[in-house]
Amino acid sequence: MGHDKVGEEAWLEAKNVNLKTKSDKLTEQCLGPFKITEKVSDRAYQLELPSTMRIHDVFYVGLLSKVKRNELQAWENHPPPITVNGEEEYEVEGIMDSRENKGKWEYLIKWKGYGPKESTWEPKTNLKNMAKHLKKYEKILRQKSLDTAKGL
Repeated sequence: MGHDKVGEEAWLEAKNVNLKTKSDKLTEQCLGPFKITEKVSDRAYQLELPSTMRIHDVFYVGLLSKVKRNELQAWENHPPPITVNGEEEYEVEGIMDSRENKGKWEYLIKWKGYGPKESTWEPKTNLKNMAKHLKKYEKILRQKSLDTAKGL
């Protein structure tokens, strides 16, 4: 990535970044994109990170990759997480599906501002601030069941 300049944006490889999250919803291959604020050396760059990340902001060049313009368009409208009781939360657009996994229910969450590929399966315990979405989803399921029964 030596050809990148201060002011451009870069993806940060996520494998060595500890985000201290209980959920996999933030566990992605790459984080960002983040603005490059300084070339510290030939092998290290400083990035402009959100204050909520609470990690050192200088990274080895091998962990950074150049942002292509078409990739950026898909990511630039992602809203930042909100903080509830000191924990980061992302806004939910809706519940897309549900399944039983090892005796516990999980829900496929569509995150507001993110594409369908970024929807994640979340256990019910992660949905404590989503009562209205759960009620709406359960109402839709009941209606589908009634419609199916009528068709028999």
